[in-house]
Amino acid sequence: MSDFFEKMRKKALAAAFMDSCVTVNAGREALIENVTHVYECNEIMSRVKTRDGDVTVWGEELEMSSFREGVVKISGKISSIELSERRAAED
Repeated sequence: MSDFFEKMRKKALAAAFMDSCVTVNAGREALIENVTHVYECNEIMSRVKTRDGDVTVWGEELEMSSFREGVVKISGKISSIELSERRAAED
């Protein structure tokens, strides 16, 4: 994809509020928006795919309680969150 079209695609996604967003509340809950796939979820790690890349949540007693309209809620004792940006070739 040419640079021009890639820049236009990114601007269109941003204008349409399609960027991924991670919100953490008091270290006990993470809300991840624009999720396209759930890779894995267990008591210590949850990993999802978003439009921008992967989000990995680490902690204890983690539970995924919803997956609707591209929004995932992860509850438990959250110790860290890793963000991995997807490379252009993977789009």
